[in-house]
Amino acid sequence: MVFRKSKVIYPELTFEDKVLWLRLALAKGVGPITFWKLLRKGNDSIHTACTLADTLAPEALAEKELLAHERPNFHLLTTKDKAFPKNLLQLKDCPPVLSVIGDLELLNKPSISIVGARNASLSGKIFAKKIAMELGQRGFTIVSGMARGIDGAAHEASLQTGTIAVLAEGADVVYPAENQHLYEELVKRGTIVSEMPLGTKADAALFPRRNRIIAGLSHGVVLIEAAAHSGSLITAQYALESGKDIFSVPGWPTDPRARGCNALIKQGAVLTENADDVLQVMAHVLPRTNQKPAQSSHNNDVNPPRNIPEMTPLKESILCALTSTPVSIEALYQSQNCDLPTLLSAISELEIAEAIQRHPNGNISAR
Repeated sequence: MVFRKSKVIYPELTFEDKVLWLRLALAKGVGPITFWKLLRKGNDSIHTACTLADTLAPEALAEKELLAHERPNFHLLTTKDKAFPKNLLQLKDCPPVLSVIGDLELLNKPSISIVGARNASLSGKIFAKKIAMELGQRGFTIVSGMARGIDGAAHEASLQTGTIAVLAEGADVVYPAENQHLYEELVKRGTIVSEMPLGTKADAALFPRRNRIIAGLSHGVVLIEAAAHSGSLITAQYALESGKDIFSVPGWPTDPRARGCNALIKQGAVLTENADDVLQVMAHVLPRTNQKPAQSSHNNDVNPPRNIPEMTPLKESILCALTSTPVSIEALYQSQNCDLPTLLSAISELEIAEAIQRHPNGNISAR
């Protein structure tokens, strides 16, 4: 098959070498570790490595993948390319090829991964947005996996400062479908990364591979609402194996989503209540101009004074009892010294004053 001259510039590999690189990387039975073993045996020559392989992907398949990346904002990177993330080069199973859509510059900036539960609580997503925004403002690119829940919240909050979504599927495939709008924003304002060929559909076996790239790209990992045996803990394990810092947000002991995070804290992870807890450990990777503390406080759960008409001791007590974490009215009633009709009346008045928020399941929280 004769392939037309590519418009893409390959600064380290010739076009022909890049085709061979892809033929070896895409060959059946050749994962990243086997790829690097063959390349070492071939004295770093892709031509020699290919002669040592039992099989190669068809030339037409490699050329098709190259052609598919000849679109605006699409990039196909090998480890020979200058834009390839330097952090990933430290992995023994570093992906030989990365499919990238978006801003290449984000790939080599200081970064922190934020991962957690897909079925995240409202308070968990609020916290993820807050810490992602503050870390982004201090100079960190936020890395996550574009899943629903904590991942999506972290991406949304860091679109303005820089965020990278690592996908298990092809970089041009949206999963889950509900994240279509987020995906479109990431294409325009962030970076999407995958080691899989374009068009690859999501598969359960691919997510652990995705998680190692999330850990590998970043200088540290923040976990929010990670259940025991969750994918987030797999990401943490990869980070630990690379000698990176783990930051774990504690949760309520009876919440299954907190078990993984709480266990990590027992094992030595940094107990994390705000962005300052991360910055105190990770500030050394930032340029000096970014090394001032984030504007956050350990007293974030204290409600500021509100202009609420006819403020009463009961209303003040309710506001002091509520945080951003939703609670049931029954739980609130048990903490207050009043009858239920009086409590419900006070809740209604606070809701009208927009001091509290009522959720679809009937629970309430502070705004």
